Amino acid sequence: MWFADLIGGMVVFLLGLAVVFFSRQLPYMSEYGPGPGFFPLWIGLGIIGCGIVVNINVLRRRDKTGAFFKPRTKMAVSILIQIAIAFLLFPLLGFSVVLGLFVGASMRIMGKHGWIPCGITAVVTGIAIHFIFAHWLSIPLPTGMVGW
Repeated sequence: MWFADLIGGMVVFLLGLAVVFFSRQLPYMSEYGPGPGFFPLWIGLGIIGCGIVVNINVLRRRDKTGAFFKPRTKMAVSILIQIAIAFLLFPLLGFSVVLGLFVGASMRIMGKHGWIPCGITAVVTGIAIHFIFAHWLSIPLPTGMVGW
């Protein structure tokens, strides 16, 4: 687990560097006070600080043994893959359909539920999201090619 923690700390550090780099392309101050680059710069510096703290703690740890992944890491990776797939499907299927499919797939993977409860939950979630946001609250959601 030591090596995985070290990689995670480095990823956080690099993310902070990227945020600082891109925030420097925005004006730091504006005519009336802090500009659009003010907040992202400080957030990026905070992220860099967190990455440094994580890496220092990892490097100071005496026990450098253990498995690369914890037992439930596969489940977390599969959820991240589902999220990525959901974002790719938004333009094609629309928000309501994709969110329903995401909830059903997450139930199946995380909860080990059967196909029928997962399918029913996916359909009910998609319909509920569509009617709550699109009809009752009049909030336009991305519809995709399906129209839902």
